[in-house]
Amino acid sequence: MRLLARSLAGTTVAFLAAGATALAQGENCTHDTLTIDGVPTTASFCVSGPPAAQVTVTEAFVRGGQHLTRPLTIDVVDGAPVTRAVDNIPLTDLGSDKQLHVTIAYRSGTALLEHALLLPGALVLK
Repeated sequence: MRLLARSLAGTTVAFLAAGATALAQGENCTHDTLTIDGVPTTASFCVSGPPAAQVTVTEAFVRGGQHLTRPLTIDVVDGAPVTRAVDNIPLTDLGSDKQLHVTIAYRSGTALLEHALLLPGALVLK
């Protein structure tokens, strides 16, 4: 029981530290879990810096022990409440021969995964 309590406490501290680091760096991240080829894959979309005419979203995916990180530049539409961008992400670095087609919605400094399709086959993931 003590080992479980220590493990949970350590996990909580690590999670809070990661969140504090992201906040200190001015990053705002959202997270999703997608199932790709039957394997849970975590996806995060982080925006660093203040809202601007052009923002970079860091897309990060983790599947098992494999990682994929890439930038997505979004040209923000002035005066619009939301700006959307699409991206096609080859998943070979995650051990899949498929591609992820995503729609990212940028609003007030936050990037959200709005839609995700797995290609080929146009399997709706979100």
